[in-house]
Amino acid sequence: MSSGFPSLFFLSTLASLLVAGLHYYLRTRQDALSRRIQELQEQSMAGGSLPVLGGDLWDSLLRSTYGAVLGKGWFRQKELELMRAGFRGPRVVKVYGILSLLFTLGLVVTALVALQGQDLSMWLLGLAGALVLGYFIPDQILVSLRNRHRLSLMAALPDTTDMLSIVLGAGLSLDQAIARVCDEIRFVYPELADEFYWMTLEVQAGQERAVAFQHMAQRTGLMDIRSLASMIAQAERFGTGLSQALRIYADSLRTKRRLEIEATINKAAVKMVFPIVLFILPALFVVILAPGIISILRDLQLLGQ
Repeated sequence: MSSGFPSLFFLSTLASLLVAGLHYYLRTRQDALSRRIQELQEQSMAGGSLPVLGGDLWDSLLRSTYGAVLGKGWFRQKELELMRAGFRGPRVVKVYGILSLLFTLGLVVTALVALQGQDLSMWLLGLAGALVLGYFIPDQILVSLRNRHRLSLMAALPDTTDMLSIVLGAGLSLDQAIARVCDEIRFVYPELADEFYWMTLEVQAGQERAVAFQHMAQRTGLMDIRSLASMIAQAERFGTGLSQALRIYADSLRTKRRLEIEATINKAAVKMVFPIVLFILPALFVVILAPGIISILRDLQLLGQ
């Protein structure tokens, strides 16, 4: 039992490293051009990175760990990812970094306790696995939260756009329409209501509406909201009817969502080929062929006697 546990730990750690490396490779390769274009647009709107850390003990610890290994751009990147996951505030990056460090430290301590009495290679592999998992697991949790927040915004956008067009058609101004729609969707779509609320505060503080909409698009990271911001800015600039444009835009969003769902359904048949070949077909072959093979072997044994 004691000799089998290190081997099992070694195999599980090696498998975790392989899976984490493969996932990171596929994630960095997926839609590289679109992500690069989006990064350039965000940099042009942001105008430079803002300091997200202060000067206390925890900040120094984060700079000496994540900042020294991953660079100063890691803090700005995590600030943007946390913002797109729905977490905002001056201390969100610090809280995320501290929790990640504590989680990594717990994995390292667990690996050291589990590998007592093992050789140096097992120690190094266990420490490497703990460090890699300590970075990737919080990062994947953040990605999951960001995707969930993104899906909530995408689900709320068509209905919200329809409501905006109806309220604008009733004779209200754009600011009054946004405030009224925010009150109506507060309990159904709180994520998008909060985004419109922050945008309204920027406008009330003196910011141009087009710039406030661009900031909203940057916070969410959705191309649909970026397109909505551009459409509203152009409608105000050229004096076109905004109500009808919003209604057409909502219909296009629903059509786009339906096409994306159909594309996902069509891909499911291709993705099911690999589990079928790897797991279902071998078991099926064993169930079908095993009785016949056993019968043939028994007959050959009787003939040999």
